[in-house]
Amino acid sequence: MDLAAVLLITSVFLVLALILLTVSLMRNRGTARELEAALADESGARDRAALLLAIASAVNSSLALEEVLNVALTHAGRIMGAVAGAMYLVRTGKTEMYREASYNLNTRARGGMRKIDEEPLSSALSAMRPLVVKLDEQTAPGLDTGGHPQHVLVVPIQRSGQLMGAMELYLNASIAIRHAQLFQAQEENALTDELTKLPNRRHLAQRFLQEMQRARRHHNAIAFLMIDLDHFKQVNDTYGHLNGDAVLAELAQILVTGARESDVCARYGGEEFALILHEATEPGAHTLAERIRAKVAAATFPGGLKLTISVGVAATDDPALFTQLIDRADQALYAAKQGGRNQVRVADMKGPAPKPRAARPEAEPV
Repeated sequence: MDLAAVLLITSVFLVLALILLTVSLMRNRGTARELEAALADESGARDRAALLLAIASAVNSSLALEEVLNVALTHAGRIMGAVAGAMYLVRTGKTEMYREASYNLNTRARGGMRKIDEEPLSSALSAMRPLVVKLDEQTAPGLDTGGHPQHVLVVPIQRSGQLMGAMELYLNASIAIRHAQLFQAQEENALTDELTKLPNRRHLAQRFLQEMQRARRHHNAIAFLMIDLDHFKQVNDTYGHLNGDAVLAELAQILVTGARESDVCARYGGEEFALILHEATEPGAHTLAERIRAKVAAATFPGGLKLTISVGVAATDDPALFTQLIDRADQALYAAKQGGRNQVRVADMKGPAPKPRAARPEAEPV
Protein backbone atom coordinates (compact mmCIF):
# COMPACT_ATOMS: atom_id res chain seq x y z
CA MET A 1 0.00 0.00 0.00
CA ASP A 2 1.52 3.35 -1.02
CA LEU A 3 1.80 6.43 1.21
CA ALA A 4 -1.16 8.19 -0.42
CA ALA A 5 -3.45 5.27 0.36
CA VAL A 6 -2.23 5.13 3.94
CA LEU A 7 -2.89 8.83 4.39
CA LEU A 8 -6.31 8.48 2.80
CA ILE A 9 -7.39 5.64 5.06
CA THR A 10 -5.97 7.48 8.09
CA SER A 11 -8.06 10.51 7.18
CA VAL A 12 -11.17 8.34 6.83
CA PHE A 13 -10.76 6.85 10.27
CA LEU A 14 -10.03 10.30 11.67
CA VAL A 15 -13.41 11.47 10.44
CA LEU A 16 -15.07 8.38 11.88
CA ALA A 17 -13.52 9.20 15.25
CA LEU A 18 -14.82 12.76 14.95
CA ILE A 19 -18.40 11.65 14.38
CA LEU A 20 -18.25 9.13 17.20
CA LEU A 21 -16.92 11.89 19.43
CA THR A 22 -19.84 14.13 18.48
CA VAL A 23 -22.34 11.40 19.31
CA SER A 24 -20.56 10.60 22.58
CA LEU A 25 -20.76 14.26 23.59
CA MET A 26 -24.52 14.10 23.09
CA ARG A 27 -24.71 10.94 25.18
CA ASN A 28 -22.73 12.31 28.11
CA ARG A 29 -24.53 11.40 31.34
CA GLY A 30 -23.83 14.79 32.85
CA THR A 31 -25.97 16.72 30.35
CA ALA A 32 -29.54 17.79 30.95
CA ARG A 33 -32.28 15.22 31.54
CA GLU A 34 -34.03 16.37 28.38
CA LEU A 35 -31.05 15.28 26.32
CA GLU A 36 -30.97 11.86 27.99
CA ALA A 37 -34.63 11.40 27.17
CA ALA A 38 -34.05 12.39 23.56
CA LEU A 39 -31.20 9.94 23.23
CA ALA A 40 -33.27 7.17 24.77
CA ASP A 41 -35.95 7.80 22.17
CA GLU A 42 -36.25 5.12 19.51
CA SER A 43 -35.90 7.59 16.66
CA GLY A 44 -32.62 8.88 18.13
CA ALA A 45 -31.27 5.35 18.21
CA ARG A 46 -32.26 4.88 14.56
CA ASP A 47 -30.42 8.08 13.62
CA ARG A 48 -27.23 6.96 15.29
CA ALA A 49 -27.45 3.49 13.77
CA ALA A 50 -28.10 4.98 10.32
CA LEU A 51 -25.08 7.25 10.70
CA LEU A 52 -22.68 4.43 11.51
CA LEU A 53 -24.10 2.16 8.81
CA ALA A 54 -23.87 4.89 6.19
CA ILE A 55 -20.26 5.66 7.05
CA ALA A 56 -19.36 1.98 7.09
CA SER A 57 -21.01 1.54 3.70
CA ALA A 58 -19.12 4.51 2.24
CA VAL A 59 -15.80 3.21 3.54
CA ASN A 60 -16.46 -0.28 2.18
CA SER A 61 -17.65 0.88 -1.23
CA SER A 62 -15.11 3.60 -1.97
CA LEU A 63 -11.79 5.02 -0.94
CA ALA A 64 -12.77 8.48 -2.20
CA LEU A 65 -12.16 10.77 0.75
CA GLU A 66 -14.70 13.35 -0.45
CA GLU A 67 -17.47 10.76 -0.50
CA VAL A 68 -16.76 9.54 3.02
CA LEU A 69 -16.53 13.11 4.30
CA ASN A 70 -19.86 14.01 2.70
CA VAL A 71 -21.59 10.99 4.25
CA ALA A 72 -20.15 11.72 7.70
CA LEU A 73 -20.93 15.43 7.45
CA THR A 74 -24.52 15.17 6.25
CA HIS A 75 -25.47 12.51 8.80
CA ALA A 76 -23.79 14.41 11.64
CA GLY A 77 -25.63 17.54 10.51
CA ARG A 78 -28.96 15.71 10.54
CA ILE A 79 -28.39 14.46 14.09
CA MET A 80 -27.44 17.94 15.29
CA GLY A 81 -30.32 19.62 13.44
CA ALA A 82 -28.02 21.66 11.19
CA VAL A 83 -29.40 23.40 8.09
CA ALA A 84 -25.99 23.22 6.34
CA GLY A 85 -22.47 22.05 7.01
CA ALA A 86 -18.87 22.02 5.83
CA MET A 87 -15.77 19.98 6.57
CA TYR A 88 -12.32 21.59 6.48
CA LEU A 89 -8.94 19.84 6.65
CA VAL A 90 -5.45 21.24 7.15
CA ARG A 91 -3.06 20.52 4.32
CA THR A 92 0.57 19.71 4.97
CA GLY A 93 2.70 22.85 5.22
CA LYS A 94 -0.30 25.20 5.09
CA THR A 95 -1.64 27.55 7.78
CA GLU A 96 -5.15 27.49 6.34
CA MET A 97 -7.91 24.91 6.20
CA TYR A 98 -9.54 23.91 2.94
CA ARG A 99 -13.14 22.83 2.48
CA GLU A 100 -13.25 19.17 1.46
CA ALA A 101 -17.02 18.57 1.79
CA SER A 102 -20.20 20.58 2.29
CA TYR A 103 -23.97 20.48 1.89
CA ASN A 104 -26.73 23.10 1.45
CA LEU A 105 -24.18 25.91 1.03
CA ASN A 106 -23.81 28.26 -1.93
CA THR A 107 -20.94 27.17 -4.11
CA ARG A 108 -19.11 30.37 -3.26
CA ALA A 109 -20.08 30.42 0.42
CA ARG A 110 -17.20 32.40 1.95
CA GLY A 111 -14.84 30.57 -0.36
CA GLY A 112 -13.30 27.16 0.12
CA MET A 113 -10.59 28.23 2.55
CA ARG A 114 -10.47 29.22 6.22
CA LYS A 115 -7.67 31.06 7.97
CA ILE A 116 -7.08 29.49 11.37
CA ASP A 117 -6.88 32.86 13.14
CA GLU A 118 -10.25 34.12 11.84
CA GLU A 119 -13.73 33.62 13.22
CA PRO A 120 -15.62 31.41 13.65
CA LEU A 121 -12.68 28.99 13.71
CA SER A 122 -10.39 30.92 16.05
CA SER A 123 -12.67 30.80 19.12
CA ALA A 124 -13.29 27.06 18.85
CA LEU A 125 -9.69 26.23 18.03
CA SER A 126 -8.38 28.20 21.00
CA ALA A 127 -10.77 26.29 23.26
CA MET A 128 -10.10 23.00 21.41
CA ARG A 129 -13.65 21.80 22.04
CA PRO A 130 -17.01 22.02 20.25
CA LEU A 131 -18.26 25.59 20.43
CA VAL A 132 -21.37 27.41 19.23
CA VAL A 133 -20.47 30.78 17.66
CA LYS A 134 -22.92 33.53 16.67
CA LEU A 135 -22.53 34.68 13.07
CA ASP A 136 -22.99 38.12 11.57
CA GLU A 137 -23.70 38.95 7.95
CA GLN A 138 -20.02 39.11 7.11
CA THR A 139 -19.19 35.67 8.52
CA ALA A 140 -22.46 33.86 7.69
CA PRO A 141 -22.42 31.89 4.42
CA GLY A 142 -25.35 31.83 2.02
CA LEU A 143 -27.64 28.82 1.93
CA ASP A 144 -28.95 27.01 -1.16
CA THR A 145 -32.45 27.57 0.15
CA GLY A 146 -31.83 31.30 0.59
CA GLY A 147 -30.88 33.43 3.57
CA HIS A 148 -28.09 32.98 6.07
CA PRO A 149 -27.69 30.81 9.20
CA GLN A 150 -27.50 32.61 12.52
CA HIS A 151 -25.07 30.36 14.38
CA VAL A 152 -22.42 27.74 13.67
CA LEU A 153 -21.31 24.76 15.75
CA VAL A 154 -17.55 24.40 15.19
CA VAL A 155 -16.03 21.01 16.07
CA PRO A 156 -12.20 21.00 15.99
CA ILE A 157 -10.56 17.81 14.74
CA GLN A 158 -7.30 16.99 16.44
CA ARG A 159 -5.08 13.97 16.77
CA SER A 160 -2.40 13.60 19.44
CA GLY A 161 -2.72 17.31 20.17
CA GLN A 162 -2.22 18.28 16.52
CA LEU A 163 -4.90 20.22 14.64
CA MET A 164 -6.16 18.25 11.63
CA GLY A 165 -9.24 20.23 10.62
CA ALA A 166 -12.68 21.34 11.71
CA MET A 167 -16.35 20.63 11.02
CA GLU A 168 -18.85 23.51 10.79
CA LEU A 169 -22.56 22.79 11.30
CA TYR A 170 -24.81 25.79 10.68
CA LEU A 171 -27.81 26.16 13.00
CA ASN A 172 -30.88 28.28 13.47
CA ALA A 173 -31.26 30.27 16.69
CA SER A 174 -33.29 27.86 18.81
CA ILE A 175 -31.14 24.82 18.01
CA ALA A 176 -27.96 26.84 18.51
CA ILE A 177 -29.03 27.95 21.97
CA ARG A 178 -29.84 24.38 22.95
CA HIS A 179 -26.53 23.03 21.69
CA ALA A 180 -24.64 25.82 23.43
CA GLN A 181 -26.34 24.89 26.70
CA LEU A 182 -25.53 21.21 26.21
CA PHE A 183 -21.87 21.74 25.40
CA GLN A 184 -21.50 24.14 28.31
CA ALA A 185 -23.08 21.57 30.63
CA GLN A 186 -20.79 18.87 29.24
CA GLU A 187 -17.73 21.03 29.81
CA GLU A 188 -18.79 21.89 33.36
CA ASN A 189 -19.38 18.24 34.18
CA ALA A 190 -15.97 17.33 32.77
CA LEU A 191 -14.34 19.81 35.16
CA THR A 192 -16.39 19.15 38.31
CA ASP A 193 -16.07 16.39 40.87
CA GLU A 194 -19.48 14.73 41.06
CA LEU A 195 -19.37 13.94 44.79
CA THR A 196 -18.09 17.17 46.29
CA LYS A 197 -19.14 19.59 43.49
CA LEU A 198 -15.64 21.05 43.66
CA PRO A 199 -13.36 21.51 40.66
CA ASN A 200 -11.66 18.22 39.81
CA ARG A 201 -7.97 17.57 39.20
CA ARG A 202 -8.20 18.52 35.53
CA HIS A 203 -9.83 21.85 36.38
CA LEU A 204 -7.26 22.40 39.13
CA ALA A 205 -4.43 22.00 36.62
CA GLN A 206 -6.02 24.57 34.32
CA ARG A 207 -6.54 27.07 37.13
CA PHE A 208 -3.02 26.54 38.47
CA LEU A 209 -1.60 27.40 35.06
CA GLN A 210 -3.73 30.55 34.96
CA GLU A 211 -2.70 31.57 38.48
CA MET A 212 0.99 31.03 37.68
CA GLN A 213 0.66 33.23 34.61
CA ARG A 214 -1.11 35.92 36.60
CA ALA A 215 1.48 35.78 39.40
CA ARG A 216 4.30 36.15 36.86
CA ARG A 217 2.55 39.05 35.14
CA HIS A 218 1.92 40.98 38.38
CA HIS A 219 5.06 39.84 40.26
CA ASN A 220 2.99 38.29 43.06
CA ALA A 221 3.49 35.32 45.33
CA ILE A 222 1.45 32.15 44.97
CA ALA A 223 0.87 29.25 47.37
CA PHE A 224 -0.35 25.69 47.03
CA LEU A 225 -1.90 23.58 49.82
CA MET A 226 -2.16 19.80 49.66
CA ILE A 227 -4.67 18.38 52.16
CA ASP A 228 -5.27 14.77 53.16
CA LEU A 229 -7.99 13.41 55.47
CA ASP A 230 -6.32 11.34 58.17
CA HIS A 231 -7.23 7.64 58.56
CA PHE A 232 -9.93 7.84 55.92
CA LYS A 233 -9.62 4.14 55.10
CA GLN A 234 -10.79 3.36 58.62
CA VAL A 235 -13.92 5.44 58.00
CA ASN A 236 -14.78 3.43 54.89
CA ASP A 237 -13.95 0.10 56.51
CA THR A 238 -15.89 0.80 59.70
CA TYR A 239 -18.84 2.89 58.56
CA GLY A 240 -19.13 2.03 54.87
CA HIS A 241 -18.45 3.90 51.66
CA LEU A 242 -21.73 5.82 51.71
CA ASN A 243 -20.79 7.40 55.03
CA GLY A 244 -17.29 7.93 53.65
CA ASP A 245 -18.74 9.83 50.71
CA ALA A 246 -20.79 11.99 53.08
CA VAL A 247 -17.63 12.73 55.08
CA LEU A 248 -15.78 13.86 51.94
CA ALA A 249 -18.67 16.08 50.89
CA GLU A 250 -18.74 17.67 54.35
CA LEU A 251 -14.98 18.19 54.32
CA ALA A 252 -15.27 19.93 50.95
CA GLN A 253 -17.70 22.44 52.43
CA ILE A 254 -15.43 23.11 55.41
CA LEU A 255 -12.51 23.75 53.08
CA VAL A 256 -14.53 26.14 50.90
CA THR A 257 -15.78 28.14 53.90
CA GLY A 258 -12.31 28.18 55.45
CA ALA A 259 -10.58 29.45 52.32
CA ARG A 260 -10.76 32.94 50.92
CA GLU A 261 -13.35 33.67 48.26
CA SER A 262 -10.60 34.22 45.69
CA ASP A 263 -8.87 30.89 46.40
CA VAL A 264 -9.35 27.78 44.29
CA CYS A 265 -10.42 24.70 46.24
CA ALA A 266 -10.46 21.37 44.39
CA ARG A 267 -10.65 17.64 44.97
CA TYR A 268 -7.26 16.26 44.01
CA GLY A 269 -8.32 12.62 44.19
CA GLY A 270 -9.61 10.16 46.78
CA GLU A 271 -9.43 11.82 50.19
CA GLU A 272 -6.91 14.43 48.98
CA PHE A 273 -7.85 18.04 48.33
CA ALA A 274 -5.88 21.06 47.15
CA LEU A 275 -6.02 24.83 47.44
CA ILE A 276 -4.44 27.46 45.19
CA LEU A 277 -3.86 30.73 47.04
CA HIS A 278 -3.03 33.69 44.84
CA GLU A 279 -1.07 36.62 46.29
CA ALA A 280 -0.26 34.48 49.33
CA THR A 281 3.13 34.53 51.03
CA GLU A 282 4.43 31.64 53.12
CA PRO A 283 3.30 33.12 56.48
CA GLY A 284 -0.15 33.90 55.12
CA ALA A 285 -0.56 30.46 53.58
CA HIS A 286 0.59 28.82 56.81
CA THR A 287 -1.92 30.85 58.84
CA LEU A 288 -4.78 29.91 56.53
CA ALA A 289 -3.76 26.24 56.58
CA GLU A 290 -3.74 26.20 60.39
CA ARG A 291 -7.16 27.86 60.48
CA ILE A 292 -8.60 25.20 58.17
CA ARG A 293 -6.94 22.39 60.13
CA ALA A 294 -8.49 23.71 63.36
CA LYS A 295 -11.94 24.01 61.75
CA VAL A 296 -11.81 20.40 60.60
CA ALA A 297 -10.66 19.17 64.01
CA ALA A 298 -13.54 21.05 65.69
CA ALA A 299 -16.19 19.79 63.28
CA THR A 300 -18.46 16.78 63.73
CA PHE A 301 -18.78 14.74 60.57
CA PRO A 302 -21.67 12.49 59.44
CA GLY A 303 -22.04 9.55 61.79
CA GLY A 304 -20.84 11.68 64.70
CA LEU A 305 -17.21 11.26 63.64
CA LYS A 306 -14.34 13.46 64.79
CA LEU A 307 -11.65 13.62 62.13
CA THR A 308 -8.45 15.51 61.34
CA ILE A 309 -6.45 16.54 58.30
CA SER A 310 -2.77 16.85 57.45
CA VAL A 311 -1.66 19.79 55.30
CA GLY A 312 1.40 20.48 53.18
CA VAL A 313 2.12 24.11 52.26
CA ALA A 314 4.38 25.51 49.57
CA ALA A 315 4.64 29.21 48.72
CA THR A 316 6.98 31.44 46.72
CA ASP A 317 7.22 34.68 44.77
CA ASP A 318 10.01 33.31 42.56
CA PRO A 319 8.56 32.52 39.10
CA ALA A 320 11.33 29.98 38.53
CA LEU A 321 9.89 27.90 41.40
CA PHE A 322 6.20 28.12 40.52
CA THR A 323 6.18 24.78 38.71
CA GLN A 324 7.64 23.07 41.80
CA LEU A 325 4.87 24.19 44.16
CA ILE A 326 2.67 21.10 43.78
CA ASP A 327 5.52 18.62 44.30
CA ARG A 328 6.90 20.56 47.25
CA ALA A 329 3.45 20.84 48.88
CA ASP A 330 3.02 17.12 48.36
CA GLN A 331 6.37 16.43 50.05
CA ALA A 332 5.39 18.67 52.94
CA LEU A 333 2.10 16.78 53.27
CA TYR A 334 3.98 13.51 53.38
CA ALA A 335 6.15 14.92 56.18
CA ALA A 336 3.01 15.93 58.09
CA LYS A 337 1.60 12.41 57.76
CA GLN A 338 4.89 10.86 58.85
CA GLY A 339 5.15 13.31 61.74
CA GLY A 340 1.91 12.17 63.37
CA ARG A 341 -0.89 13.74 61.28
CA ASN A 342 -3.28 16.54 62.29
CA GLN A 343 -0.63 19.14 61.56
CA VAL A 344 0.65 21.60 58.96
CA ARG A 345 4.11 21.36 57.44
CA VAL A 346 5.67 24.05 55.25
CA ALA A 347 8.01 23.17 52.39
CA ASP A 348 11.51 24.61 52.23
CA MET A 349 11.45 26.30 48.84
CA LYS A 350 15.17 27.13 49.05
CA GLY A 351 16.24 23.53 49.36
CA PRO A 352 16.90 21.12 46.49
CA ALA A 353 13.97 20.25 44.25
CA PRO A 354 12.04 17.27 45.62
CA LYS A 355 12.29 13.95 43.87
CA PRO A 356 8.96 12.40 42.79
CA ARG A 357 8.02 9.89 45.45
CA ALA A 358 6.01 6.74 45.16
CA ALA A 359 2.29 7.07 45.80
CA ARG A 360 1.18 6.53 49.38
CA PRO A 361 -0.21 3.04 49.92
CA GLU A 362 -3.97 2.80 49.94
CA ALA A 363 -3.98 1.23 53.39
CA GLU A 364 -2.44 3.83 55.67
CA PRO A 365 -0.70 2.69 58.82
CA VAL A 366 -2.86 3.33 61.87
